[in-house]
Amino acid sequence: LNQCSFYQHNNSIFLRRSLPVCDTMCKCVRGVFVTLLILMVLNSTESAKRSKEGPVCRTSSGLSGRCVPIKNCPKLKSIDDKPYVTAKELELLIGAAGACAPETEQLCCADGDIRRRTTTTETPPPKQDTPSTHRECLQTQFPTGNESVGSVSLDTSFGVFISYTGRRRYSRCVGSLISPEFVLTAAHCVREPSTMVLYVNAHHVSRRNESEGGGLAADVRPWYVQEAISHEEYSPMTRDHDIALLRLNESVSDADIHPICIPVGTTHDEMASVGQTLSCFGWGVNMHGKPSNSKQWMTLERISLELCQMRMDSLRVALTTRVQVTQRNICTITITGHDAFAGYSGGPLMYRKDGAWFLVGLINFGVGATNNKFPVVSLNVQEYSDWILEHVRRVP
Repeated sequence: LNQCSFYQHNNSIFLRRSLPVCDTMCKCVRGVFVTLLILMVLNSTESAKRSKEGPVCRTSSGLSGRCVPIKNCPKLKSIDDKPYVTAKELELLIGAAGACAPETEQLCCADGDIRRRTTTTETPPPKQDTPSTHRECLQTQFPTGNESVGSVSLDTSFGVFISYTGRRRYSRCVGSLISPEFVLTAAHCVREPSTMVLYVNAHHVSRRNESEGGGLAADVRPWYVQEAISHEEYSPMTRDHDIALLRLNESVSDADIHPICIPVGTTHDEMASVGQTLSCFGWGVNMHGKPSNSKQWMTLERISLELCQMRMDSLRVALTTRVQVTQRNICTITITGHDAFAGYSGGPLMYRKDGAWFLVGLINFGVGATNNKFPVVSLNVQEYSDWILEHVRRVP
């Protein structure tokens, strides 16, 4: 959809210019960022945007919310910033705008998704009493002096494209930077360290010539693996404990790259509970069986382990052995029609709160079908907090 498209809603017109939209087959036009402009048709004297929260509203999913500028709603802002937008995501944006008065240029944002800023009083409270997002992260328990402590990622610079040198066939995985020294990924992605090449904060990838060593390269500098640590109980047969740490040959010191937060405690349980929407990205195979050379986003819904087990059992013909899902797993189904296919292994299953990204799962496996009946099974990262701490802390 490359021409201007207009959507009539009461007295307001929604204008989208060169907006890439995924249809039901999720065919996307790439390379253009989504722009949603709400044109005012009332008095020009009311053209200034409101910086404060507006009236109470109801989201398209029935949640209570407030009308706020899009910059104050990270969930909607993340969709608006994406290079790809599905028809459902477009409907979500239009519905959010339609729930608020058109002259305000605000969108309806669920209460739990609103980023709220507090003003500093003349006598600010002691620093230790000030709530801080990073205190909800496992990284605060990493060794003293770790640069990731106190830093949370407001973008996806933590994303890591994992390639393998000297391999003629298509092969790739995804990881997440959790500290300047460590990348978290799936154990089944681990190869001989000398064959692995990591690209932190990658966006586009391409195949290298055999004269250059083969494999795939990205649009950022390469990093190499000093040590690969797979979980001691990882089983390729049962797919259990599919988690690994990759220790980089040198620390990531780029000021524009920040690790993703691993949430701890129960603070974030509701954000990632059954029925909630989670996100993932990778450079895997699309629904047409073609590998993508650009970062692809997926929107997934978490389902119960009981429903997941039932659906996995119905797929025993497609799987070599029966898969037993446990509390160590998180199951999701696709919302947009674009699912986590081959090449997304190890990718982050995450959500956004107050503008920061939080890692709750690692993509492990699924069935190559773009159908919300077939679940994607991920590893529940919070179940492995002790294991992560044990191995990160032993590094001098």
